[in-house]
Amino acid sequence: MLITNAAGLDLPQVQKGLGFFTAQDEVWAKLDAGTQAYMDRVNRPDCPLEKVLANILLVARQRPVVIQSLFPMLNGQEPPSEELDEYVRRLSELKAGGAQIPLVQIYSATRPTPHSECGHLPLKSLSRIARLVKTVTGLKAEVF
Repeated sequence: MLITNAAGLDLPQVQKGLGFFTAQDEVWAKLDAGTQAYMDRVNRPDCPLEKVLANILLVARQRPVVIQSLFPMLNGQEPPSEELDEYVRRLSELKAGGAQIPLVQIYSATRPTPHSECGHLPLKSLSRIARLVKTVTGLKAEVF
Protein backbone atom coordinates (compact mmCIF):
# COMPACT_ATOMS: atom_id res chain seq x y z
CA MET A 1 0.00 0.00 0.00
CA LEU A 2 1.16 3.52 -0.79
CA ILE A 3 -0.33 6.45 1.10
CA THR A 4 0.63 9.82 -0.31
CA ASN A 5 -0.20 13.50 -0.37
CA ALA A 6 0.10 13.08 -4.17
CA ALA A 7 2.75 15.80 -4.51
CA GLY A 8 5.41 13.37 -5.76
CA LEU A 9 3.36 10.88 -7.73
CA ASP A 10 4.71 12.27 -10.99
CA LEU A 11 8.37 11.74 -10.05
CA PRO A 12 10.09 9.19 -12.30
CA GLN A 13 11.28 7.07 -9.37
CA VAL A 14 7.74 6.95 -7.93
CA GLN A 15 6.28 6.02 -11.30
CA LYS A 16 8.91 3.28 -11.62
CA GLY A 17 8.10 2.03 -8.11
CA LEU A 18 4.38 1.88 -8.89
CA GLY A 19 5.27 -0.46 -11.73
CA PHE A 20 6.19 -3.07 -9.12
CA PHE A 21 2.76 -2.94 -7.48
CA THR A 22 0.44 -5.87 -8.02
CA ALA A 23 -3.29 -5.60 -8.69
CA GLN A 24 -3.86 -6.25 -4.97
CA ASP A 25 -1.67 -3.34 -3.85
CA GLU A 26 -3.52 -0.13 -3.08
CA VAL A 27 -2.66 3.49 -3.65
CA TRP A 28 -4.29 6.01 -1.31
CA ALA A 29 -4.02 9.69 -2.14
CA LYS A 30 -4.93 12.64 0.06
CA LEU A 31 -7.37 15.23 -1.26
CA ASP A 32 -8.52 17.49 1.56
CA ALA A 33 -9.90 20.46 -0.36
CA GLY A 34 -11.67 21.70 -3.43
CA THR A 35 -9.94 25.08 -3.56
CA GLN A 36 -6.37 26.25 -3.11
CA ALA A 37 -7.40 28.69 -0.37
CA TYR A 38 -8.98 25.94 1.76
CA MET A 39 -6.08 23.57 1.11
CA ASP A 40 -3.66 26.28 2.27
CA ARG A 41 -5.70 26.75 5.43
CA VAL A 42 -6.07 23.05 6.28
CA ASN A 43 -2.81 21.51 5.05
CA ARG A 44 -0.28 24.28 4.59
CA PRO A 45 1.00 22.35 1.56
CA ASP A 46 4.25 22.60 -0.30
CA CYS A 47 2.58 22.07 -3.66
CA PRO A 48 -0.50 23.53 -5.36
CA LEU A 49 -3.88 21.81 -5.47
CA GLU A 50 -3.64 21.77 -9.26
CA LYS A 51 -0.55 19.53 -9.06
CA VAL A 52 -2.18 17.23 -6.48
CA LEU A 53 -5.17 16.78 -8.80
CA ALA A 54 -2.97 16.23 -11.87
CA ASN A 55 -0.90 13.62 -10.03
CA ILE A 56 -3.96 11.78 -8.73
CA LEU A 57 -5.32 11.70 -12.27
CA LEU A 58 -1.98 10.49 -13.65
CA VAL A 59 -1.94 7.46 -11.37
CA ALA A 60 -5.70 6.84 -11.23
CA ARG A 61 -5.85 6.48 -15.01
CA GLN A 62 -3.36 3.60 -14.64
CA ARG A 63 -4.73 1.91 -11.51
CA PRO A 64 -7.42 2.43 -8.85
CA VAL A 65 -6.69 5.13 -6.26
CA VAL A 66 -8.53 5.44 -2.95
CA ILE A 67 -9.10 9.10 -2.08
CA GLN A 68 -8.64 9.96 1.60
CA SER A 69 -10.08 13.32 2.70
CA LEU A 70 -9.69 15.06 6.05
CA PHE A 71 -12.35 17.59 7.04
CA PRO A 72 -11.63 19.24 10.40
CA MET A 73 -13.59 21.72 12.43
CA LEU A 74 -11.69 25.01 12.04
CA ASN A 75 -12.11 27.59 14.77
CA GLY A 76 -15.37 25.93 15.74
CA GLN A 77 -16.72 26.11 12.17
CA GLU A 78 -17.58 23.30 9.77
CA PRO A 79 -16.23 23.45 6.22
CA PRO A 80 -18.25 26.00 4.23
CA SER A 81 -20.83 24.52 1.86
CA GLU A 82 -19.15 26.34 -1.04
CA GLU A 83 -15.92 24.51 -0.25
CA LEU A 84 -17.69 21.16 -0.14
CA ASP A 85 -19.29 21.94 -3.50
CA GLU A 86 -15.84 22.64 -4.95
CA TYR A 87 -14.45 19.47 -3.37
CA VAL A 88 -17.09 17.25 -5.01
CA ARG A 89 -16.55 19.17 -8.26
CA ARG A 90 -12.86 18.18 -8.13
CA LEU A 91 -13.84 14.54 -7.55
CA SER A 92 -16.28 14.73 -10.48
CA GLU A 93 -13.55 16.19 -12.69
CA LEU A 94 -11.17 13.39 -11.73
CA LYS A 95 -13.82 10.78 -12.51
CA ALA A 96 -14.72 12.45 -15.83
CA GLY A 97 -11.01 12.54 -16.69
CA GLY A 98 -10.76 8.77 -16.42
CA ALA A 99 -9.67 8.37 -12.79
CA GLN A 100 -10.47 5.00 -11.23
CA ILE A 101 -11.68 5.84 -7.73
CA PRO A 102 -13.12 2.81 -5.93
CA LEU A 103 -13.60 4.63 -2.62
CA VAL A 104 -13.55 8.07 -1.04
CA GLN A 105 -12.73 7.98 2.68
CA ILE A 106 -14.10 10.92 4.67
CA TYR A 107 -12.64 11.48 8.14
CA SER A 108 -11.80 14.19 10.65
CA ALA A 109 -9.07 15.09 13.12
CA THR A 110 -9.33 12.53 15.91
CA ARG A 111 -6.29 13.41 17.98
CA PRO A 112 -4.77 16.66 19.19
CA THR A 113 -3.10 18.61 16.39
CA PRO A 114 -0.29 21.14 16.48
CA HIS A 115 -2.85 23.71 15.29
CA SER A 116 -5.21 24.68 18.11
CA GLU A 117 -7.84 25.94 15.66
CA CYS A 118 -8.27 22.42 14.26
CA GLY A 119 -10.79 20.07 15.88
CA HIS A 120 -12.96 17.04 15.26
CA LEU A 121 -15.93 17.37 12.91
CA PRO A 122 -19.01 15.51 14.22
CA LEU A 123 -20.07 12.21 12.67
CA LYS A 124 -23.31 13.81 11.46
CA SER A 125 -21.32 16.34 9.42
CA LEU A 126 -18.92 13.73 8.05
CA SER A 127 -21.90 11.60 7.00
CA ARG A 128 -23.42 14.60 5.22
CA ILE A 129 -20.18 15.07 3.25
CA ALA A 130 -20.10 11.38 2.32
CA ARG A 131 -23.72 11.58 1.09
CA LEU A 132 -22.84 14.64 -0.97
CA VAL A 133 -19.93 12.77 -2.58
CA LYS A 134 -22.19 9.79 -3.41
CA THR A 135 -25.04 11.93 -4.72
CA VAL A 136 -22.99 14.30 -6.87
CA THR A 137 -20.23 12.00 -8.12
CA GLY A 138 -21.73 8.52 -7.92
CA LEU A 139 -18.55 7.39 -6.14
CA LYS A 140 -18.60 5.12 -3.12
CA ALA A 141 -17.89 7.17 0.01
CA GLU A 142 -17.47 6.03 3.60
CA VAL A 143 -16.84 7.80 6.89
CA PHE A 144 -13.80 6.68 8.89
